[in-house]
Amino acid sequence: MKKIIYFTLILSTVICLVTACRKMEAPYKQYVVTGGLVYPGKAAAIAQSGKNRIQIVWPKGVDKSVVKAKLYWNSFADSIIVDVAAIQGDTIKVMVENLDEKSYTFVIRTFDAQGNMSVPVEVNGGSFGDRYQSQLLTRPVNSTLINAAGKLTINWGGADVANGAYASEVKYTDVSGTVKTQVFPVLINTKEVKTTEITDMLANTNYQFRTIFRPDSLSIDRFFTGYSDGGLFSIDKRDWKVVAFSSQHSGGDNAAVNVIDGTEHTRWHACAGCSSYPHWVVIDMSAPRILTQFGVWRTDYAIPGGDDRGPNKFEFLTSVDNVNWVSQGNFNFDRNLNGEQRYLLPNSPKARYFKFVGTQGPEGYMVLGELSAYGL
Repeated sequence: MKKIIYFTLILSTVICLVTACRKMEAPYKQYVVTGGLVYPGKAAAIAQSGKNRIQIVWPKGVDKSVVKAKLYWNSFADSIIVDVAAIQGDTIKVMVENLDEKSYTFVIRTFDAQGNMSVPVEVNGGSFGDRYQSQLLTRPVNSTLINAAGKLTINWGGADVANGAYASEVKYTDVSGTVKTQVFPVLINTKEVKTTEITDMLANTNYQFRTIFRPDSLSIDRFFTGYSDGGLFSIDKRDWKVVAFSSQHSGGDNAAVNVIDGTEHTRWHACAGCSSYPHWVVIDMSAPRILTQFGVWRTDYAIPGGDDRGPNKFEFLTSVDNVNWVSQGNFNFDRNLNGEQRYLLPNSPKARYFKFVGTQGPEGYMVLGELSAYGL
């Protein structure tokens, strides 16, 4: 009898629980989808910035049921439908054109053939244009050195890496007469590249350069500054030779060759007590160059404040053969001034040799620091 009572109680409890659960489920029946919801594979997308455009890219993925996708932007005011099934390959690329210069948020949903849609995916990207372009600065050239073999060494100033500068483009005419362009990276292994070499530029010609920018590492478009001229070349004195001179005082510290050793801290000292003006030196540059400027320094050797025994006046001559000479003019020199004094050569003579002639000074002898030449 007790077993019957226990069984009856258990059965009654189960019936009550089932009835209660059914009552709890009743309010939610209208929201239950028969067979459950289906979510196609979502777009694992990235946004690539561009010039008044943005490209959205994502892999097709493993869900082969996806047949189309829809992109929304401008708070769903604009959209593009993408026929995913018709795209060959394993990557979806969608270009959104004619965008204003600003940041955008894109919402992407994928769909299968039954109209089921994926969970939304948001990606952010930027469109760049005239405002960004107006901020770009050309990476400057600090100096350009050319040697007798025609090798050009460009020494660059700082690049605006923070704003996207990533390469310098150099355009020049090569030895065959063909206009050529080379691109040199600003950074290699995160270190800024300061020097570029070009070995095939046509002699006595110049180059142009500009800087290439990309707003970010994923950008599909490049931005360019305008071209700038290469300017003056400093002619490499490591190829130069002193082939003749009027006199020099005894000892290597006074040798005429010191005027082409790359520093004004050494000196050429004409023979004291055994020479008088004019004092001259002939330089072989080892290759013909078009000269547009030259520089003269006094020395500070043994006299830290500067040696004032340089010339007051001098003449500069050029030659192609070290036989026939053409005077490029007479010039004044401030022998009380330290640093380079630069002089223009309006005729831009083509020469392999030049001759510096001190014509007047305070002493019978002359003391000089350094000579330089510039051109193409």
